[in-house]
Amino acid sequence: MELLLMTPEMWIKEKRKLLGFIIRFGEKRITVASLHALRSLEPAWLMTDESGYSKAAVVISRSGGRITGLGFAADGGEGGCLIVVHPSARRTGTGSAVMQCMMHALGRLACHVAADNIPSMALCFSLGMKAVSIHKGPTGKSTLRFEGGIQYDAARPGHIDAISQ
Repeated sequence: MELLLMTPEMWIKEKRKLLGFIIRFGEKRITVASLHALRSLEPAWLMTDESGYSKAAVVISRSGGRITGLGFAADGGEGGCLIVVHPSARRTGTGSAVMQCMMHALGRLACHVAADNIPSMALCFSLGMKAVSIHKGPTGKSTLRFEGGIQYDAARPGHIDAISQ
């Protein structure tokens, strides 16, 4: 498996194909808001800033030259977050590798997962992400908010899990 963190130039060139991958293999679980955020992604957001992180990340995995997975997050997930893995690549570590690459590129990652999406919840938990809240999602389903990465360290003051002294 090959992981590729998209550059602005690559994004401009591959955007249409990647959006098609999401539509074909997202199993109608991708929110309109996240899809819209990806469609309107400013290529410059994919550049690393002085802190070493980028404002957005698009990560693809390939095997044998074919796309097997795709992840996107903007503003650490606050501006949209999605992951899609080709059915033939599920349970192979593709989703974990894509999510880890996004967390590394952004420094943090928050995502919202419908409570009936057991594979996505299992992925988040397996990466050490914490479910920090539950709310009603855009389709009316109970949805968990997951947070992970260095900027969501549980010991950070003001974090929902922080223990007051």
